[in-house]
Amino acid sequence: MQPKSNYITYTESLYYEPQSLYLECGQERRVCAELKKLGTKRILVICRPSFLTSRNVVDFMKSLESAGFRVFTYRITMDYSSSKDILAAFNDYMSYNCDTIVVMGGGAEIFCAKMVSAMATNNLRNPVEAEGYGKLKKDISVLCCVGMDNSTSISSNISEFRDENTGRWITCLSNYLVPQIAVIDTDIAMRTITQVSLTSALDTVALGVECCLSPSVSMDSRYKACARNAISLVTDNLMDMKENPDDGFLRKKIALAGIYAGMAVRKTGLGYSHVAVHALKSRYGPSTGAHYCRILSAFLKENFEIVKDELANIYNGLVKDEVRPGFAVRKGSLENMYSTEASAEAFISLMDDIHKAAVPDVGPLPNIPEKDFKGICDEIKTQGEVYGLSRMTEEQIRRTALKL
Repeated sequence: MQPKSNYITYTESLYYEPQSLYLECGQERRVCAELKKLGTKRILVICRPSFLTSRNVVDFMKSLESAGFRVFTYRITMDYSSSKDILAAFNDYMSYNCDTIVVMGGGAEIFCAKMVSAMATNNLRNPVEAEGYGKLKKDISVLCCVGMDNSTSISSNISEFRDENTGRWITCLSNYLVPQIAVIDTDIAMRTITQVSLTSALDTVALGVECCLSPSVSMDSRYKACARNAISLVTDNLMDMKENPDDGFLRKKIALAGIYAGMAVRKTGLGYSHVAVHALKSRYGPSTGAHYCRILSAFLKENFEIVKDELANIYNGLVKDEVRPGFAVRKGSLENMYSTEASAEAFISLMDDIHKAAVPDVGPLPNIPEKDFKGICDEIKTQGEVYGLSRMTEEQIRRTALKL
């Protein structure tokens, strides 16, 4: 029996206004025109210092100034999404009397921009006040996200960051965290290190799978369709992108996958593996987030009987037009007859193989001390109930950890 108040009941009443999406190179004029329509006068640009040496980034900022906007810059200082950067950028935003944020970067930078905008509009003193879902009461200020990796944050209703006071990894979900403008400009995105793009693309796959498995996806089948599109775009193109990192068209396909997965999560919330990643990041540092796809695979194997039908459906969609050698095909297809179990297992194998091939040097997860197990298990179970997930026992979570 589900709790009376969880993410499923929350999503039943949500409605999302569409974003403005700009998916071609050289969209500066159109973006500037839209910002003027939205009443923009003073812009805070949030990005990493290294990005400011890129000619395309400099040209984009010059286009904002040429359009008549006052432009100020906040340079990200941390390697991950942090309350330190959020609070510092928020102080700059308020000090310069800005009304708009243009963020150029990936998940860490976009999460920072989302929380700065949300704090300014909702009169928050600390971003931690927005933890959970439904805490924000007003729409965020104008936020334009220029994606420089394949992060789902560019279109999702999520912001995540580390609270430097407690070390906890904080998650905020709200309809009001969806940016008004999303830009995919591969001329700018080429600046991103290939390894970062590969890792974020694997996160897209993991989030897409969790969206398909979410109990709240039944609210609207369009969100499941977005998740499946995200999975397909990454699994079909990721290794080609790794071999050809300067191919702008491949980069664009992978970036679009991030947008699809970000849209999907708006209705579906988080899954067990996402919650587990946060529990590990809080204890062992942000670098453990690179194992999201591996952690998901372990949860799928532990809960195989529950998830096998949906995994088989996902896999069937991937091989519908092209049978991939060495993998089973779901029973009922025109090809050789295989069981649902075989197709589900084939999808998990495909996900594992892509992870190993794309990021072979990611390294092992830290060993979990026995003293930490109970706290981690309790956190995962509690958060799982919040998102309407099937309850997992401590023993199941232990067994999942052993599969990593």
